[in-house]
Amino acid sequence: MRTALIATILCVATTHASAEHWYRGPDGNHRVFHVSLTVALGAGFLISEGLIKKTLASDHCRWCDPTGVDVSVRDALVWDKVGTARTLSDLTGYLGAPGLGIGVTVLTVLSRDDASWAQLIDDTFPVLETLAISQAVTQAVKFTVARERPFVHYGSPAPTADDNLSFWSGHSALAFGAVTSAGFVAHRRHSKLEPLIWGVGLPLAATTAYLRIAGDKHYFTDVVVGSVVGVVSGLTIPRLMLCPSVVVVPAPNGVSLAGAF
Repeated sequence: MRTALIATILCVATTHASAEHWYRGPDGNHRVFHVSLTVALGAGFLISEGLIKKTLASDHCRWCDPTGVDVSVRDALVWDKVGTARTLSDLTGYLGAPGLGIGVTVLTVLSRDDASWAQLIDDTFPVLETLAISQAVTQAVKFTVARERPFVHYGSPAPTADDNLSFWSGHSALAFGAVTSAGFVAHRRHSKLEPLIWGVGLPLAATTAYLRIAGDKHYFTDVVVGSVVGVVSGLTIPRLMLCPSVVVVPAPNGVSLAGAF
């Protein structure tokens, strides 16, 4: 309790410190860390996706057979024109949901009379870091689990590096992570645009998950787990970033993390 109180006091005190460059002082150090982490993880994801996927991805499935639920849902939802569903899922998952979340967050900051680079970083990077961390974890799990994609299981296409990367759905994690983190930030900032994020963003994210099944790229369990990962990331990471109240404290056998939320 005492540690949490001290952390909270430090957080409040630094919030009202005299104006300085966004990268200086305790708050500045906090921002530099999270900006650097986001850029590093984002770059790592892009490299793993675009340059070394063939090296990292397994050329054989470790999880090959779908569950009964996955089979039933796939048979009910898969489209005849899977290419159309895949294209639409890219638009909603990679552009629609993230664009809405980040765009509304930026507009909220710019609408303030005292808008600054520091405020822009403090509000947008919780969303960006949510995406970077969730996608980095998703990528690591995909390469490790090596679940066979449904279009491979039910067809015989030419082998690609993407064949065994079904679990879990990165599109679903990205869409739900973007919406949830942006909604969390908007709620904390009492933004008038918060209903827009939830009202438009959640249907966009849910549509993305549906389209990944319709496009025969993921099973039902893939999109459910991916969606949960996105929501958990979106509720957790901004909470840690908006106030640097997580501190390292001594413990009997070493150190531990403590914080106030």
